[in-house]
Amino acid sequence: MDTKTKTRISIKQIIKDLIPDINYQLLFTFILGLVVLYVVFFKLLKTKTSKNVIALLGLCGSGKTQLFYQLCHGIDVLSVTSVKESSHSLSISDSRKVTVYDIPGHDRIRYSLFDKIKSQLKALIFVIDASAIQEEIKDVAEFLYTILCDGSVQGCKPNILIVCNKQDIPFAKGASLIKSSLEKEMNLLRVTKSNQLKSVGTGENNNSFLGYQGQDFEFNQLKSFKISFVDAVASKGEQIDSIKNWLKTI
Repeated sequence: MDTKTKTRISIKQIIKDLIPDINYQLLFTFILGLVVLYVVFFKLLKTKTSKNVIALLGLCGSGKTQLFYQLCHGIDVLSVTSVKESSHSLSISDSRKVTVYDIPGHDRIRYSLFDKIKSQLKALIFVIDASAIQEEIKDVAEFLYTILCDGSVQGCKPNILIVCNKQDIPFAKGASLIKSSLEKEMNLLRVTKSNQLKSVGTGENNNSFLGYQGQDFEFNQLKSFKISFVDAVASKGEQIDSIKNWLKTI
């Protein structure tokens, strides 16, 4: 009998002497269970801590880039159309930091750029030009509807702030009126999208129907999200305190 064999026998004998009635199969199962629990816990912890992104979304000209620079740099800028997202680390409390992304509003690129970060969403700020909402209501509603239907976004369950910007412009609509107008438009939109899906045979097994069947759409029906509306003036940072206060709560 060689030395290695003697060593293995000795170790096994020592374990038997210490724990004479040990069930090796049960011990192995217990250790394996601990390993699995550790891996699952580590993945959950990693997923939770990785959701530190705030996305700024909105149509071109809504003022989201001005808001981005006010929140992240405290300066006012004249925004220009961009084909690339901007990002900046922002402290929202003494111990918490998030990364804010300003996603370009052009419809040809906004979804592809948003796709890169949507799985890490902690919160979403959707900016609306309150002075042009009557002309843009359909485009705004469709963009917002598409975002809310996204499976990755629904999985993250981000806090959502809808910013009704440019309140300093005459005849700009207030947050309560814009909310009501969006609910009406999105109610029509979901009927259209539902009919389109049925016509191609996809049925109802999708994320494209928001709210409750048989009821007019309301934002409070979306239990996956906590949606708030605020009035704001991003230009020169004149009226963004409500946004800063909201950031502290997410």
